[in-house]
Amino acid sequence: MKKRKIIITILDNLIWPLLLITIISFNFISDRFFTPFNLTNILIHSAVLGIMTVGQSFTLITGNFDLSSESTLAITALIGAWLILPSGQPNFGGDIFLPVWLAILVLLILGIVAGWINGFLITKLKMNNFIVTLAMQIVLRGFMLVISEGNTMAGLPDSYKFLGKNSLGPVPVSVLTMLIVFIIAHIIMQYTQFGRNLYAVGGNPSAALAGGVNPDKYTRYVYLISGLLAAISGWMLAGRTGVVVENMGAGMIFEIQAAAVIGGISLQGGRGTMIGAFGGVLLLSVIDSGLSLMRVSSFWIEIFSGLIILLATVIDAQKSKILSDN
Repeated sequence: MKKRKIIITILDNLIWPLLLITIISFNFISDRFFTPFNLTNILIHSAVLGIMTVGQSFTLITGNFDLSSESTLAITALIGAWLILPSGQPNFGGDIFLPVWLAILVLLILGIVAGWINGFLITKLKMNNFIVTLAMQIVLRGFMLVISEGNTMAGLPDSYKFLGKNSLGPVPVSVLTMLIVFIIAHIIMQYTQFGRNLYAVGGNPSAALAGGVNPDKYTRYVYLISGLLAAISGWMLAGRTGVVVENMGAGMIFEIQAAAVIGGISLQGGRGTMIGAFGGVLLLSVIDSGLSLMRVSSFWIEIFSGLIILLATVIDAQKSKILSDN
């Protein structure tokens, strides 16, 4: 019993020695890695991934998936830009000229609506969460192509780019926002009844229901959270890049899942912490930066990403096996 507990503890916290080893290794390989400029860039580029990973972690802890979050990110960023930009080249907006603050409010509401639809279909119509969110991913991506007609929206005003581009003193706003989101999520999961109920739903829905916790209600909550955080990420990414492209965020869901799972969030539900997920985000960002400094081909970076996902799944499977044998 004690041996199993030690093994589980090691596997749950494996992310931190892995992160430390990775940082030390890249520091030896490249003298440009451990510099203030590169470390700041790592944090800036991890901001969007980090916020998306928080949303995904909420759903995973309840035993669900949200494969639609990457498309929610894209469509909300596009709608926000479309509402404030003029039509025609090079902007390709909707000629609506909505005030920036109102366009941002609309995109955040759209993210919540996307999450609500997912939650409704899964809990009320009892549809499979994997299929629902995969279908939503495709539908939202299709709407994005219809609205943009494949064009790149550019010319975003500085006020719209605030979240992704500006800094408060030496700290980028995007990094500060990511840290605040992780801190709030950690407090919710570790110190509130809401967080404890989410773990209960993911660990054993039947037992949670018997204990007075409605699994369907909490499932709807986590999809609302995921949709909102995806919208914030879309706003941030559009601000950082200054444009909205038709394939924005495409394929990002795999990186999001990998960051959460390698950080200790279980695919089976009911286990994992936001601190661990934060470690997973940092690990992926460090690896991406390190390989880029080494001028490794993007094809090899894809291979490394796939291997990380495989490693995360293996670790999760071993933890599940140990707990089931207990």
